Amino acid sequence: MNKLPPLTDEARVRISRQGGFAAIAALSRPREIDFAQCDPEQRGQVCSLLEACLPIASSQPGQGDRRFYRIELRTCAERAQEMVLNVPEEQAPRDLVTLWEKGL
Repeated sequence: MNKLPPLTDEARVRISRQGGFAAIAALSRPREIDFAQCDPEQRGQVCSLLEACLPIASSQPGQGDRRFYRIELRTCAERAQEMVLNVPEEQAPRDLVTLWEKGL
């Protein structure tokens, strides 16, 4: 995974925090970003952040008690194309954590 698919205003990004010994669904606090509701600057910020996460995404995150951020990217509602990135918490960019915590 080294390239994002083209993202239009139909794209949606869902970020949640997963893993740990006491994995409790309420603690994942999913955050959803609908590109149709974003201005071009916000879309650019999210795309840049996603690109920064590509090289650190892991296929086996959260082993043991480690937490990770799960980023689900749906590019088109019709075709339901989805990309999933799992970013280990200890390697997550600060901007990803802030986006998950506070949104745009």
